[in-house]
Amino acid sequence: MRDATLGRMRKIADIHVFEDGDFLARMRAMSAAVLAAGVLAAILWALAMTALREFLDAPVTPFELGAVLGSLGDRLMGVEGGGRGVDIRWWISLAVAIPAMFAIHELVHAMFFRYYAPPGARVAFGSNLEMGMIYASADGVVYPRDAYLVIALAPSLIVTLLAIVLGIGFRWPLWTIVVATAHLSGCTGDWGYVRAIRSDPTIAYCEDTAWGVSFYDAGRRRRPHGSPSEARVAPMTGEADAPSELGSAHAPRHAGPGRGASGFSAVEGGRRP
Repeated sequence: MRDATLGRMRKIADIHVFEDGDFLARMRAMSAAVLAAGVLAAILWALAMTALREFLDAPVTPFELGAVLGSLGDRLMGVEGGGRGVDIRWWISLAVAIPAMFAIHELVHAMFFRYYAPPGARVAFGSNLEMGMIYASADGVVYPRDAYLVIALAPSLIVTLLAIVLGIGFRWPLWTIVVATAHLSGCTGDWGYVRAIRSDPTIAYCEDTAWGVSFYDAGRRRRPHGSPSEARVAPMTGEADAPSELGSAHAPRHAGPGRGASGFSAVEGGRRP
């Protein structure tokens, strides 16, 4: 293994997701905005499909309300020859898809946690039933800024695209909007991380934890002092070799924003193949 470069990192702030009232309030506000956007998307889709049918005689209906509500749904959509019953598959698939999307969301996080982590890093799953949250974490692994942004945003894109593909396959636009909106409303914690990182250009590293995330700047490069730390630094993108374990004094695990200035050394290695 090639010689590793030791760098000193200084803690900037923490986000304690389950304790930070301001962060939780922003999450709820963003979730409400996503739900409102989902309703708006449904309205715009209904108007667009109705216009196609009324003005261009396109053989389309805005939504699959016949499957959702049976003959009543057909009448609401102006479908002739109604009288069919509710398609129970629509409701069952909806009930299965929404929790499944959140589970897949965490699996995508875990995949990217492992991809960017040094060898031997462990990814764990947990939940906070009181707040209705599930999560994946790579506790004690420090990731470069750009890698952590990818980890945070990947599920929002990948899982939402999966919902859209499934909805197109079922030919159920209303189902697609409901499932995609429900999933995105649960992505707002990730977006909060991204907002915090992007709002502070001095953040160079992010330490993932079971309770949230800690942010560090690059600090000045010097040999670390103190006892070995449990934290491990994820490899830097674009290099060739994997990093080694690192050591120095670990910052307090529950230091609030702006506290715990002492950090730990960063070993800059390559991305694991």
